[in-house]
Amino acid sequence: MTYKCKYCKWVGFRKDFEIDHVIPIARSILQNILQPALDLICSGCNRQKGKMTGAEYRLWRLLNPYRANSGPII
Repeated sequence: MTYKCKYCKWVGFRKDFEIDHVIPIARSILQNILQPALDLICSGCNRQKGKMTGAEYRLWRLLNPYRANSGPII
């Protein structure tokens, strides 16, 4: 079975993906405990996203197309 990264659209196997908190734990511990919002994204996007929210990371990718990730970290 293959999966697709929500951000870079890279397609691969489960081992190349990580679970991401849409709102980073560092930004809102209480919200993540009460209502966790999780996504499956590639390891490269997960590292690059860091403490950004999903919306902030999508905007960052639009403004920085040459720096944006395009697949997992192998």
